[in-house]
Formats: sequence, structure tokens, C-alpha cells
Amino acid sequence: MKILAVDYGSRRIGIAFADTDLAIAFAREPMAGSGEVVSDARAIAQLAEEEEIDQIIVGLPLLESGEEGTQASICREFGDELMKLGRSVKFVDERYTSAAAEAALAHLPGRKRRQVADSEAARILLSEYLSQSDAP
Repeated sequence: MKILAVDYGSRRIGIAFADTDLAIAFAREPMAGSGEVVSDARAIAQLAEEEEIDQIIVGLPLLESGEEGTQASICREFGDELMKLGRSVKFVDERYTSAAAEAALAHLPGRKRRQVADSEAARILLSEYLSQSDAP
């Protein structure tokens, strides 16, 4: 099964891919976000079609309390749009993936780090998802 993980942002969309046969996640260059959830969902759905993706994982940036804040609601809306486009979507808690990505990329210069941090966060999210016992 091919899986695409998305760290959704209005300016940058972090993406990572995995094939469950390999159980390894690979970050890909982030996509530019349009700032419009529907347009961004269409772009990701198109990418998923081109890459023959079976499952899309959308990260939810939950609050420390575990509740959904404004950004998590936007991410849920984004995932819902993907479902309307016929894609299979699972929402996964992505708390701390951005901090983990920043730490993993600390050796890179600031500008380069910012450019790839979202996709690294998606890769971390996908790696964690693959390591869970209920993942496909």
C-alpha cells in the first residue's frame, strides 16, 4: 500500500511518501500552498492520483490538551475536501513533529531548514504512523 502524509499549511504543504512493503518514509520537496483549502486539496488529490496513493495521512496539530484548535480545524477541513474528491484519509495527531523536524535539521542553514522542515515533519509523522501496530 502506498501512503502519502501531509503536513498542511497555507503557505507550504509538507509531503512524504511510504510504501508499507518497505516501511520507510521519504520526505519530498514541499508544495507551495495557495492559501485556499479547496485548491490545495485538489493539488494533493492530483498528486495522489499521479503517484497511485492508496491512503493519505493528514496531520492534526492538536493543542497540548489534545483538543483541536484553529489550525487543526483547518487541517480537518482540508482532509474533508480530500475525501470529497474520493481520497481515503486518516487524521493523525502531529503534535511535536515540527519540533522534531527542526531538531533533525538543525545542521542546515536557516533558509534551507525552513524550506524542508514541513516535509521532514510529514516524514516523521508517517514514520510514526508506520510504526504503530494498527497501521496497514
